Amino acid sequence: MSIANVARFLRPADLAAAIAAVRSGAIPVSGGTDVMLHPPARPTDLVDLTALPLHGIESDEGGLRIGATTTLTAMLEDPRVAAIGDGVVTGMLTEVGSPLLRNRATIGGHLARGRLSDVIPVLLALDATVTWHDGVDHTRPLAAFYREGRHQEPIIVTAVTIPRPPPRSATVFRKFSRTVFDLAILNCACRIDLTDGARIAATRVVVGETPALGASLHDVEVHLTGQPLSSEAVASAAHMAAAAVPARSDERASAEYRRSLTEVLVRRCLTEIAERLP
Repeated sequence: MSIANVARFLRPADLAAAIAAVRSGAIPVSGGTDVMLHPPARPTDLVDLTALPLHGIESDEGGLRIGATTTLTAMLEDPRVAAIGDGVVTGMLTEVGSPLLRNRATIGGHLARGRLSDVIPVLLALDATVTWHDGVDHTRPLAAFYREGRHQEPIIVTAVTIPRPPPRSATVFRKFSRTVFDLAILNCACRIDLTDGARIAATRVVVGETPALGASLHDVEVHLTGQPLSSEAVASAAHMAAAAVPARSDERASAEYRRSLTEVLVRRCLTEIAERLP
């Protein structure tokens, strides 16, 4: 398959040359899966990032730093990624597209595209941070990255960092789609951290493909914090999430249906978390 409107294909030797090209209007690519589906509307340069040192997974005491040109398959097959949150990242990645897509798609491109995603809700639930370059390096929480619209600026995403969850913590991801290769009609990622007294110290309830990009339901998170993780707390949080989710209708599902799915998926995620935590 060829891509229309490609004026030049550039392979810069360093990050400075790459960001200079991007600031001039070029599109950065690594796996190139998104630009194949959404080619430029007019003749545009493409900037190949694969020659830059942006690939690989590094582990330290704080968590995992994953280079932007690391493929989803490389993440899926790495035991250090599988160890995070009882395998929540690995389990989610098995549901992203097909193996052929995961062999090409990179984590940096996936985050920079800012389109519908199963990956983003899980990373938001895990409090991931993203690092990008626009002439200088910046690191911000992934939630702030999207809230501030940084992905729409002329930047190059260079890495994502996933911190290690605390000991008494569990994270669960669920999605609903028509087929395994379809975009989700709705997805949900929840994380609960417990205190030594078995109360909820911190929580993340992230719902995506509403059909907007994943975002936390802050009021539900505040509601759960400080409570014991009981069946009553789970039920009330799920009901509250259905009312709070910013669902809209599109050609795939109605807003009402998405609100119903929100209650079901949040309840399932939180129930599984309660079963996992001691």
